[in-house]
Amino acid sequence: MTSAPVPKDQIAKLYDQDFCQWAEQMALLLKQRNFAALDLDNLIEEVEDMSRSQRRVLLSNLRVLLMHLLKYQYQPDKRSPSWRNTIIEHRLRLADAFEESPSLTPYWLENFDKTYQKPVCKRH
Repeated sequence: MTSAPVPKDQIAKLYDQDFCQWAEQMALLLKQRNFAALDLDNLIEEVEDMSRSQRRVLLSNLRVLLMHLLKYQYQPDKRSPSWRNTIIEHRLRLADAFEESPSLTPYWLENFDKTYQKPVCKRH
């Protein structure tokens, strides 16, 4: 639901006061092609953060997957359906991420070793 237009001099303040309303205003202004009224500094920051956020989610899912694969491999007597479900779930999440954003693949390849080493080292 889009709210009523906010005066240009109030838009930057809105970012700190009510993020959801600010985001709605940015969407409204973009739809109206009212580029002059956009809060460009905060909008640029948010768009950049979207990419960083997707990368963090990717590595988080990879970390969980690796931990459960390692546990599954090295603790066969403790295997449980929940471990298998977690492995399946995080594989699906990774597959979805690569399908939605193929540009994540090189990032994943560049960070796989680092991501693999973190869970192993933190647990010992």
